[in-house]
Amino acid sequence: MKGFRLRPRLAVAACAILAVTLVGCAPLSTRPSPHSAALAEPARSAGGKIFDKWCSDCHTAGGPGSLALQRKYQGALPAVLEQRNNLPPDYVKLVVRHGVSFMPSFRKTEISDIDLALVAAYLAPSQ
Repeated sequence: MKGFRLRPRLAVAACAILAVTLVGCAPLSTRPSPHSAALAEPARSAGGKIFDKWCSDCHTAGGPGSLALQRKYQGALPAVLEQRNNLPPDYVKLVVRHGVSFMPSFRKTEISDIDLALVAAYLAPSQ
């Protein structure tokens, strides 16, 4: 098509979303193929960078978000989000978009849907 140019950033983001989606579609009773795990790695590392930018100020050891979770769970669950293994991507997206307790919500103009999907995949339990 005339004038059509694929933007490199958009293509990378689309591939990352596709990788996360493909890994998430595997039934729990089957092992993911080595190929799908390799596809998910770039999404996890990209999600980690986005987490560092937007979330780590509050959700690392000693941060106000981690301290609030520590009080809430009283040791039953890890307070640091990166140490958790029970955060479904849809729950992460819901909390980020709507906030909870004193955590503010984040608009799409702050954290795009693509970036949010990468963060959710980063925090999701490994399969």
